[in-house]
Amino acid sequence: MPGRFLPAAAAAREPIERWVPALLVALVLAWAWPMVALDVTPPWDNVEELFWSGSLQWGYYKHPPLPSWLLSLPVALFGRQPWLTYVAGVGCGVGALYLLWRWSREMMTPARAAFALLLGTLVTYHVQRAVVYNHNTVQLLPLAGYWWMLWRVLRPAGSGRADWVWLGLFAALSMLTKYSAAVQFAVGLGFVVRQGLWRDARVRRDLLLATGLALLLLSPHLWWVLQHGDTTVVYARQSVHAVHGAGGRHLLPRPLRVLLVQLARLSPMLLFVGWAWIAQRREAAAPATPMPAAFDRRFLAWATLGPTALVLAASALLHSRLVPAWLTTFFLPAGLWLAASLPWLDAERWSRRRWRAMLAAAAVLHVAAAWSYAWIDGVWSTRLGHVTRANLPTQRIAEAVEATWRAHRGERPLRLLVGDTWFAGAVALRMDPSVRLLIDGDERTSPWLAPGTLAREGGMVLVLDTPAFRSEGPPLQPLMKTVDCGGAIELPWAGEGPEGSVRMRWGIVLPEEERGAPDIACGREP
Repeated sequence: MPGRFLPAAAAAREPIERWVPALLVALVLAWAWPMVALDVTPPWDNVEELFWSGSLQWGYYKHPPLPSWLLSLPVALFGRQPWLTYVAGVGCGVGALYLLWRWSREMMTPARAAFALLLGTLVTYHVQRAVVYNHNTVQLLPLAGYWWMLWRVLRPAGSGRADWVWLGLFAALSMLTKYSAAVQFAVGLGFVVRQGLWRDARVRRDLLLATGLALLLLSPHLWWVLQHGDTTVVYARQSVHAVHGAGGRHLLPRPLRVLLVQLARLSPMLLFVGWAWIAQRREAAAPATPMPAAFDRRFLAWATLGPTALVLAASALLHSRLVPAWLTTFFLPAGLWLAASLPWLDAERWSRRRWRAMLAAAAVLHVAAAWSYAWIDGVWSTRLGHVTRANLPTQRIAEAVEATWRAHRGERPLRLLVGDTWFAGAVALRMDPSVRLLIDGDERTSPWLAPGTLAREGGMVLVLDTPAFRSEGPPLQPLMKTVDCGGAIELPWAGEGPEGSVRMRWGIVLPEEERGAPDIACGREP
C-alpha cells in the first residue's frame, strides 16, 4: 500500500520492491540450513512444539495454542522433523521484518525504509535466536502487525476502512501466542492517553471495535482457560517468581543485568548505525533530507522503548524475576525508530558502492553467525568435551533404548515413551514416527493421549541423571518406583566422568493384561 513518501507509480519502479521478499527468504534458508546440516539436537522448545502440534487444542498447559497450530499442518505433511521448527521460527521473525518494512514504506523514504529493514535483521532476536521455535519467536509476527495497524488507526491522517479489523486480528493472534502481549497493549494504551488521542471519536470507535473483535476471536481460548486455569495460571506464576531449582539458574535477578543483555543482543544493529555515522562524517555536508513526521517518531519511540521500560520497572518494584528472552518482541520497531529519528542519516544520497558494502557486510555476518551458532554449540563443544543440549547423542541413545526394549519385550513394538519433554522427546524424534510421548508421566500435559494409556498399553520410562541436564518432571521419580523392571544405561556424551556422559535410568511398564497374568514378568514368560 503506497504511503506519502512513495506514490503508487514510483512504487512499481523501485528495485527494492522486487528484491526484498527474495532476500528475506534467503535469510530464512541461511539460518535454518546450518542447524539441519550439522544435525544438532533441537532446543527444548522446538522438541516441545513438535509434539504439541500433533494435537490441536484451544490451549496447552504452559501457553496459548497458536505456535502449535501453525506447526500442525507441516508436521502432518512431513512428520516430526526438526527442520520444520527452524524454518518456522526464522520464518516468523522474517515475516515480522516484512511487515515492518511495509510499514516503514508508509512513513519514510524508500532509502530510509531499506536501512530500517537492514537494521531490523541485525537485532539478534529477529533472526538468530528465532531458530528456537517458541511462543516468543512466533509472537514477533502478530506483534509487528499490531504496531503497524495501531499506528494506522491513530495517525492524524486517519485510518483505512479495515484498519481496525486488522488491529483486532493481530491483537488476538498476539494473545493466542503468549499473554505477554499485554505489555505492548499497555504501552499502546499509554501512548493514546499521553497524546490525548482518546478525545478523537474516530480513534475511540476504531479501538473499541478492534477490542471487541479481539475478544470475540479469543473467546474459545478464554473459555478453555476458565476450565484449565489450574495449570496455565500456576505455570505463569512460577515462571515469574521461580528462583530455585533447575529453572532458576537461567534467571537474572537484577533488571540492570537484563538490560545489559538486551544491549548485547542489539549490538550488531548499533554497530551498523555507528558505521553509517562514521561514513557520513567523512563526506561533505549535504542538504537535509525529508524525515518522518513528528507524530511518527513519537509513536516509534514509545513502541521501541516503552515495553522494556515497563517490565524493568515492574521487575524492580515487584521484585519479580526476568529472563532476557522474555523481551524477544520488545525491539520490533527499533530499526524503524533509528532510521526515522537520526537527523544526520542521508541514506537517500548513499552511493551504490556504500549500499553494496553494507549489504555484503550484513550477508557475511548472517552466514558466519548462522554456521558458528550451530557449529560451536554442536560440533566444537563436543570436541572440547563440553556437554550441551545441542550435542546430545540422540541417535546412540535411541539405538540403546530400542535394544534394551527388544531384550526385554522381544518383537513387541515400543509405542510409548515417558519422560521430560526435551530428553525423552529428542530421543523419540530418532525413533519410529508411531512412538508417542507422555510428558513427565502426567496425562494433563499430554492431551494427545487418552486417559490411562500408560497403564493400558504399557511403555518405557526414561530419566536422565546427567547432573547439568537432569530430568525435572516431578511425577517421574515416583513412577520409576512402580515399573515392572528397570536398569541404567551409560553412554559417552562429551568429556569424561559423570558430567560428560549420558547417565540414564530406564523402566518398562507392562500393559494391564500382562500385569494381571500369573508368572509373567518383564522379559520372561512361563
